[in-house]
Amino acid sequence: MIRISQRARLGVAVLLLLAAAGTVRGVAQVEGGLGPSASSVAQAAFYYISKPGEITMSINLWGYVRHAGRYEVPISTDLVQLLSYAGGPIENANMSSVQITRTERRDDAIRRLSFTLDLTNLHKLEPQALTLRPGDTIMIERIPFTWGDLLSVMTAVAIVVTAVTSVLWWTSNAQ
Repeated sequence: MIRISQRARLGVAVLLLLAAAGTVRGVAQVEGGLGPSASSVAQAAFYYISKPGEITMSINLWGYVRHAGRYEVPISTDLVQLLSYAGGPIENANMSSVQITRTERRDDAIRRLSFTLDLTNLHKLEPQALTLRPGDTIMIERIPFTWGDLLSVMTAVAIVVTAVTSVLWWTSNAQ
């Protein structure tokens, strides 16, 4: 039988716990995440999509799309076309709650309007609902909860429990 010193066992236990903590942190960042992962979304940028001499408007597109950023697009561009220019939504994008913020100037008053569209059933929307105006900001957030999130949490908990059990087993067998 091989004898392992108490110090060596403690070192292995610490390594196991650090490995488990690193795995948990990695799962939370990639799977659960606070925003789109770097691998799935390019850094926000400016996109100019127009023919020479065409009248354009600036639109901001944020959130769970392939290419978020500021878009200079033809004045006739609607929301679906803009999302197509952006490469479409990415995994876990909440297309049932797309938020549009619009600034309207009337006389001397400036008003900010916000409304939400459900793009999961495009056939139910009036074409006017998809019309964009200069300066609009579109935000596509993440689906609040997915089964993948639950699986990620369960995996992280299983890793931590395994690491703790291993440490306890090693320390109890050391005596």
